[in-house]
Amino acid sequence: MIERISKMRREPGERISHPLFTRAVETVSAQEAYETAGDARVLTLFLPLRNLTECQDCHGADHRVRGVLRVSLGLEKLDAELRTARNRQILLGILTILGVTGTLVVLMGRVVLRPIARVAAAARQIGDGNFAARVTVQSHDEIGRLGQVVNHMAEHLKTAHDDLEARNVELADTLRSLKESLQKVELLEQVKGELVKFVPEAVTRLLENNPDARELEKREADVSVLFLDVEGYTRLSEQLPPQRLNRMIQDYFSGFLEIIRSNHGDVNETAGDGLMVIFQSEEGRTRHALNAAGAAFRIHVKVADLNREFVGIYPPVAIHVGINSGPALVGATKLDTTGAGRWTFTASGPTTNLAARIAGLTKGGEAMVGPETAERIKDHYVLEDTGAHRLKNVAEPVRVFRLVLPGVYNKVTT
Repeated sequence: MIERISKMRREPGERISHPLFTRAVETVSAQEAYETAGDARVLTLFLPLRNLTECQDCHGADHRVRGVLRVSLGLEKLDAELRTARNRQILLGILTILGVTGTLVVLMGRVVLRPIARVAAAARQIGDGNFAARVTVQSHDEIGRLGQVVNHMAEHLKTAHDDLEARNVELADTLRSLKESLQKVELLEQVKGELVKFVPEAVTRLLENNPDARELEKREADVSVLFLDVEGYTRLSEQLPPQRLNRMIQDYFSGFLEIIRSNHGDVNETAGDGLMVIFQSEEGRTRHALNAAGAAFRIHVKVADLNREFVGIYPPVAIHVGINSGPALVGATKLDTTGAGRWTFTASGPTTNLAARIAGLTKGGEAMVGPETAERIKDHYVLEDTGAHRLKNVAEPVRVFRLVLPGVYNKVTT
């Protein structure tokens, strides 16, 4: 027995320092690693041999491992087989993918793309205005339902389009009627623009507020009345043909009207060579008296300008201006005639009569005012006292004042 054991004895080999060897001893568990030997891969396995109880009689009991079995296996053949299997699987996968893809393409073309193309074509025609276009529905899937929705939309669009066309026709008729009405309004505005030159501004305002305005009877109001006439009108009528004389009066009086309007006056009457103008103001008695006096000054300046402008065309013109202020019956009156009527705006009473008589006292280029007007404007204008005058149809003498033009201050009283 001893002899047999002695024959089994081996001398210790080269010490193994591989880390997996050490770990196999320490952990008493198998360790493996892929290593490279030259150009080949090698699988190395370290398998610890446990020091079992039945082995301890020979190997002792002071350690858990009585040895480590090292096995190295070359992987060249295994890797080659794996590569072959992998390549086979890849090729098979590619062929499968290509087959499935081709099948899906054909299926998608027949089941999805063609129906969608039909829906798109119909939608394109509808978008171009062909509301009669429809999608041929061959299935009841989602695409079929989409086609039904497009058809339903086309029907609604056609209904809406037909309704819109009808409304466009109505709108065109309405627009044509509106244009005709606008043309009539423009014509009426032109006529109004021409007529307003001959209708007092106060009457225009009253008519705009109440076209009938019959209830607007005369009432007493404080006014300033201005009378204006052309000096030597009889002589001018003998020198000029009637048409030319009428044209001259129009040219001069047209310039006066702008001044009168800017000073808030209303032309009441025109009689050949004369004008009657009424001034009122919500700002008080002094304001309309100042407006009348200011208009008189500007009219005299306008006459001088027009005389220079019409040299060689008309004989030079001089005007008389008379102004008086006080209470008068003022209002708009509609004079009815058969089938028509005429509005007039006037102020009547002693104040108006006195203004006309004062205008008759003046000479060409002068403006005179009555005592009441003078009292109201004396702090704003230079006045010359011409004394008391007896006037036609006026019981008592009336003190009359001359408006002094700028630069003339002889015999001035205030």
